[in-house]
Amino acid sequence: MNMHPSVRSMPDFTPDYFSAHLTDDPAKEPIAVGEIILGIIATAANKLGRDRKEFSVERITKEQFQTLKSFLPT
Repeated sequence: MNMHPSVRSMPDFTPDYFSAHLTDDPAKEPIAVGEIILGIIATAANKLGRDRKEFSVERITKEQFQTLKSFLPT
């Protein structure tokens, strides 16, 4: 068993952030935000009582995520 620490550093991991909105909404008003797509879609579907197939997801920046998270109810 190798007991020596690795000489390679850990890769720099930056999370991706996503926003879910109704597919047929021309304004693309966000319903839920987060880092895990399946969780975001499930949260949005639960909030509106609609089918998961009715939602689209798009990638957003960290700044957009923090702003939206502060305004969207949990």
